[in-house]
Amino acid sequence: MRCTIFILSFATLFVAASAQAQTPLSDADCEATWKAAGGVDLTADTAKPFIASFDQVDIDHNGAINWEEFKAGCAKGLITK
Repeated sequence: MRCTIFILSFATLFVAASAQAQTPLSDADCEATWKAAGGVDLTADTAKPFIASFDQVDIDHNGAINWEEFKAGCAKGLITK
């Protein structure tokens, strides 16, 4: 029973994360979006117009999204222009 609940919970999380992903941005669009966002580490507030799920992009969970995390988010379709 516990295994079934775990599998269902995992599947639900996977579907929710997949549903949030968009088409990945090109390198040029990613860089332009980074500059439009300020071109410096983003906080949850400054990232809102560009990132639906801050926690998915803030890989090291330090409360800020740096360029490397932003670029990885672009490749995963987690960033919008």
